[in-house]
Amino acid sequence: MTDDSRKKTGRGGLANLGRGAWTLPLFIAMVILISLVIARPVENFYRDILMSAVSPFTEPDQDIVFVTVTEKTLEEFPYRSPIDRGFLADLVEHIAQAGPKAIGLDILFDQPTEADKDLRLAEVIGASPVPIVIASAGVEDGLSQSQAEYLAEFAPGTARGLATLGRDSFDGVVRDYFAGRQAGQEFVPGFSSAMAQAAGAGRSDERQALVYYRTDASEPYPFPAYPAHAAKLLPSEWFSNKFVLIGVDLPLDDRHRTPFAALIGVKDGTLPGVVIHGHKLAQILNGDRSSPAGPIINGAGLLVTLLLACWLAWRPLPVLIKPIAISAVILGYWVLSILVYARWAVHIPVVAPSIIVAGIAGAVSFIAWRRDREERRFVEKAFSQYVSPAVVKHIVKNPKMLTLGGEKRDITCVFTDLQGFTSISEKLTPEEIATVLNGYLDSICNLFVEHGATIDKVIGDAVVGFFGAPTEQEDQADRAVSLALAVDGLSEKFRKEMQERGLSVGITRIGIHSGPAIVGNFGGERFFDYTAIGDTVNTAARLEGANKYVGTRICVSGETEKRSNAHLFRPSGTIYLKGKVTGIEAFEPLGDNVEQSCLDEYSQAFELLRTGNRSAKKAFADLVKHQPGDGLADFHLRRLENGETGADIVLSEK
Repeated sequence: MTDDSRKKTGRGGLANLGRGAWTLPLFIAMVILISLVIARPVENFYRDILMSAVSPFTEPDQDIVFVTVTEKTLEEFPYRSPIDRGFLADLVEHIAQAGPKAIGLDILFDQPTEADKDLRLAEVIGASPVPIVIASAGVEDGLSQSQAEYLAEFAPGTARGLATLGRDSFDGVVRDYFAGRQAGQEFVPGFSSAMAQAAGAGRSDERQALVYYRTDASEPYPFPAYPAHAAKLLPSEWFSNKFVLIGVDLPLDDRHRTPFAALIGVKDGTLPGVVIHGHKLAQILNGDRSSPAGPIINGAGLLVTLLLACWLAWRPLPVLIKPIAISAVILGYWVLSILVYARWAVHIPVVAPSIIVAGIAGAVSFIAWRRDREERRFVEKAFSQYVSPAVVKHIVKNPKMLTLGGEKRDITCVFTDLQGFTSISEKLTPEEIATVLNGYLDSICNLFVEHGATIDKVIGDAVVGFFGAPTEQEDQADRAVSLALAVDGLSEKFRKEMQERGLSVGITRIGIHSGPAIVGNFGGERFFDYTAIGDTVNTAARLEGANKYVGTRICVSGETEKRSNAHLFRPSGTIYLKGKVTGIEAFEPLGDNVEQSCLDEYSQAFELLRTGNRSAKKAFADLVKHQPGDGLADFHLRRLENGETGADIVLSEK
């Protein structure tokens, strides 16, 4: 392959990738849009889980107690609503005598009831020796004008705080604290902030995330709470120096969904409004904050996660490993977010970033898949012209094969060589030689591939291959013999075609041997070859050459014959190759059309030859007479006529 062809192919691959590149920005925009649409509800749910399960808010201020009006309390009154203000006056007066830091009435006095009871409650509130804050609201909160005016005039001079809660407009969960509202020239604080201010603890006018205190079981922290109808029976020290919040705890009134509902359910995660104000008061007193991460932290976290995920997406990882690796990166981002919140109560958004990272990494993975597919196609197409397709296929699956080194494998090696082509090449033009030889080699190589062989090399008119590497083949011996018979049939057909053109081409000789060899990439850093080396390869080559002496076209070693279960063989003899002390049992494979009588006749003659029986000469003479053209029988007859005996064949040449 030339450098120019590589460059052209490379540019083509990039062009193929680039043709669809314009869709990437559109895809990213769609991913971001989708993340914005679905991120909020999922992020809210995730944030609720963090708040109720891993937040550091487990130790609230211990000076907060609740006095709640329950269903049992209401049973003592002739009407449920408004709450009996004479009862409230007695309750406030009793608690005030205990000396609390402040009393908060989370009850709206927005309409008149019994005049004497209304007056008495207002007087008790006004004469209280401790700070009292009453809940406030306005027309903006759903009150009518008359209700708002009555509420403003009730117990004038008393500190007020807005009872409004910071519900999420999407799902109604109370996640934020309503800090207050500007009313004309005056800023009206939230209820909890007003209580803290009344006791001299300062107030919080900043709208921020509401902190909920939890137990280890992810349940709301159990502040001390007493039923209002039993308050007079309780020791005064239970209220002394405390923040006392008075409100209702009824199943259908003033109850609100909180983040705890994400883990313990809506029923247990829905709290009375007064309890929510208590959590906020504890937040103010403790100085606790739950803050969103700033744009720098969010941006840096998203960028690092995105780059790492895209790097993994771009790498040529296995199909199943890549999504797992990318998911692990995203999971790591979630774990980091959880740890940061558990330690510092800083909320790092994860849903939208995860969708963005997954979407973009998915797009990069798709582009990388197309890139790898184009490269695989390029490798297969380019290298298949030079390397055995079996090796190419294995290289595509195992790129590490493209490193120098070898391994010991059990293989069956096949050598083929076309006899006499050199002589006819003198009669042909170079173009004719290339056409004839390439046609022959193409047909032979196709047979190698069809039978599952790895083509080692093509040298002139010789083709060398082996079975058993790079992948194991338990039936390699049968495959090799089947290949040899197919090559023999094709070669004979080729020889006849050449004869019809007036060209004399010799037979194709084939040698096969099985055994251990070192198989791998051998050469230098710049050029190397996937090949097999060792005595098994050399023996197969020598057996191919032995054919011209023993009169056969295919010579198979005894080791291969023992491993083959699908073919018939007849013994050729024990061949002693030049330079070898030990002989090799050699066999000739027989095709499917062989007659059993001919095989039996040869077997009988060979047994006489092997045992040195004098009748062997006549037996082979009869065999040659009955089967003219039997090269192996003719070879043994000539040996016997020359005075040789036995089945040992010593070759004087390689």
